[in-house]
Amino acid sequence: MRRALVALLTLLTACAPAVFSAPGWQAVVLDTRVTVRLVDAREFGYCSVTLVGCTVPVGRDCLVLLDRRYFLNGTPRQQTLLLAHEIGHCLDGSRLAYSHGGFHDAGRVYGAYYASPVEGFAEGYARAYLAACGTNLAPLGWTRAGEAAAGCVIPDPRQVRPPSAS
Repeated sequence: MRRALVALLTLLTACAPAVFSAPGWQAVVLDTRVTVRLVDAREFGYCSVTLVGCTVPVGRDCLVLLDRRYFLNGTPRQQTLLLAHEIGHCLDGSRLAYSHGGFHDAGRVYGAYYASPVEGFAEGYARAYLAACGTNLAPLGWTRAGEAAAGCVIPDPRQVRPPSAS
């Protein structure tokens, strides 16, 4: 699995050489190794430059690219939803084997973009994280200046359920 990640990261580096030198951090989230890099969206490589986050999950390793400007200038809620959403993609791969937690098109209640199972689950995970941890990103490796690194119980992706369309 490590070889697959190294090969994938090498490919990404060829497409976006600034990724490895970009500021960021590493965290272990529910036994998944996550590397987060803050880059310009134009450096995402294979993801659309119109997005503010891009995730490359490979087994228990995962690369998360966040649009630097959006993330650093976002409100704590925006930062939390973005980072937890992208890590939701990581956990979908590492913990759910891309089953998307039973989401089909239920994510559409969040907006049209989230109608696909993969995006619906990631958004559902982000909202479950926000409900469990508030805007505390320390469990995901990010601590805001002046903020204590208090922990919380990170939601188990197997417990995230599709929302009901009410």
